[in-house]
Amino acid sequence: KVMSFYLFLFLLPILLIKIPILAFGVDVPKQVETQPVAYAANVTKEIPVVEESSPINVLLLFTHSHEAYHPIVKQVIGVNANYDPSTNITDTSDLITHHFQLNNAQVDLLQYDNMKEMKVTNRPFYQAYAAIRPVLQKQLNTKPYDLVLDIHRDSAKHKITTLESNNESFARIAFVVGAGHSNYKLNEAYAKALSAEVNKIVPNISRGVMTKTKDDGNGIYNQDLSSKSILIELGGIQNTQEEINRTLAVIAKAVSVVFENNTAT
Repeated sequence: KVMSFYLFLFLLPILLIKIPILAFGVDVPKQVETQPVAYAANVTKEIPVVEESSPINVLLLFTHSHEAYHPIVKQVIGVNANYDPSTNITDTSDLITHHFQLNNAQVDLLQYDNMKEMKVTNRPFYQAYAAIRPVLQKQLNTKPYDLVLDIHRDSAKHKITTLESNNESFARIAFVVGAGHSNYKLNEAYAKALSAEVNKIVPNISRGVMTKTKDDGNGIYNQDLSSKSILIELGGIQNTQEEINRTLAVIAKAVSVVFENNTAT
């Protein structure tokens, strides 16, 4: 009896530990895991994938395709000229494409020398927008464009169309909106957004948005064909290649920012 009593006392602590475990049916680990544990929450957690955004689709055209810059055309033909059939504003198309591609934009060039074709058909200068309209409309039917960009050269002098900023010179720009159609407010809003954005990048590089009716000129500028059709006066007759190049980089960046802001809202 005495031996049984001492045996009971010896086994009592062990029984007190085992009984609760057995009561709840919990298995006792056989060994301690010394390796790192991969938690299910970490394994199954969704990792966001960063995808490149779709490029902006831009259609580029030159309604007044023979507009020229004096410093550029003089290097080629030796004299100043406001218009030239071979050295003219269309030569900026490669620069525009380059700067826009750097800002995630794909540029399609409307392959049409409007002023050459007008000369062949003996159409007067004021009919330029009517002359290019069917060609432009046909291209717009091929795919959707986020921006239709008609580039012109202003006739204003160097003092008006040039800006000095941080020891560099830029060709100033102006946005022209035709108010002669019912949906011009859409184009105007986009032009104002672009004007504000380029001025954030280089203050005062934009001369502003000029809204014109038929009393001021064409009044439509074929902008009724797209709600994001923009006419930009890129510098003036005395701006240089370097000034134009710097400004095109600013325009491309501004288009990218404005487009991203619009798609985010």
